[in-house]
Amino acid sequence: MRSYDITGRPDDTFPFAAEYAVAQGFFPEHTHSYTELLVVLSGTGWHCSDKGKFLLSTGAVVTVPPPLAHEMDKMKDLEMYVLKFDLNGLNSYGYDLRNHAGFRSLFIQCPPSLQSQKAGAPLLLDAQQLEHVRMLISTMFQEFSQRRPGYKIIIRTHLLALTAYLARCFLPDENALSLRMEKIIPTVTFMEENLRQKITIPQLAEQVFLSPRQYDRVFKEIYGTTPSSYLSELRLQYACQLMAERQCPLAQIWEKCGFTDNAFFYRKFKRRFGMTPLQYQKKLLSSIQD
Repeated sequence: MRSYDITGRPDDTFPFAAEYAVAQGFFPEHTHSYTELLVVLSGTGWHCSDKGKFLLSTGAVVTVPPPLAHEMDKMKDLEMYVLKFDLNGLNSYGYDLRNHAGFRSLFIQCPPSLQSQKAGAPLLLDAQQLEHVRMLISTMFQEFSQRRPGYKIIIRTHLLALTAYLARCFLPDENALSLRMEKIIPTVTFMEENLRQKITIPQLAEQVFLSPRQYDRVFKEIYGTTPSSYLSELRLQYACQLMAERQCPLAQIWEKCGFTDNAFFYRKFKRRFGMTPLQYQKKLLSSIQD
């Protein structure tokens, strides 16, 4: 399986690339180190990943976060824009947007409570919405192609506007589910930013003015699991990221991810992935080389 980095960028300080494509047939399974955003202008095709298989058509929007493996099949005149960017590297969103339920669900992780409500592509724009998105992307595409002075600022601004607009389309404000999600999302962000620290349920509940019992109930309703299990999964996924980056010795990863000791990390990891951390790292590096 191939693994891709962002190509076509002028330098390493600006992790962004924009492509326009009309695709046919099959594109094999692959993964990449960046977030990929596909916006379908016309044609059809199938998008396949561990998250599901669905038909692409005019107005479909697909986000592929790293390191999710995916492939495209049975593409017929599939006309689309493909944006490749690093959310963190570009600093393309502020704290308020990061805590927006639609943004998190579309670009980071869609909770089970929303997945069950979405049929087909994760987001399907109507004609008016697609035209607005097309205008934003066209400007970014032109600026990226010409690279005139100030193009980075224009792209960052339009990318911020695009992600905010798509987040709003994905999950409109003020419905009952979005309001419940907005209430507890700051605690999820807190988990992500403090993985190395000891985090307790009462501590999280206090941040959003809920009792531990209320917080646990609302969290389960949205994410389909307990806050403790969700935190453990975040730590395990971060461990996988550190293994892929190879910037941290394997024997030290448990501490960087917030586990109490290496033996506990070993047991949790093997139970979750069916192999030891060392076996996982060897398999991961082998797949990247292939």
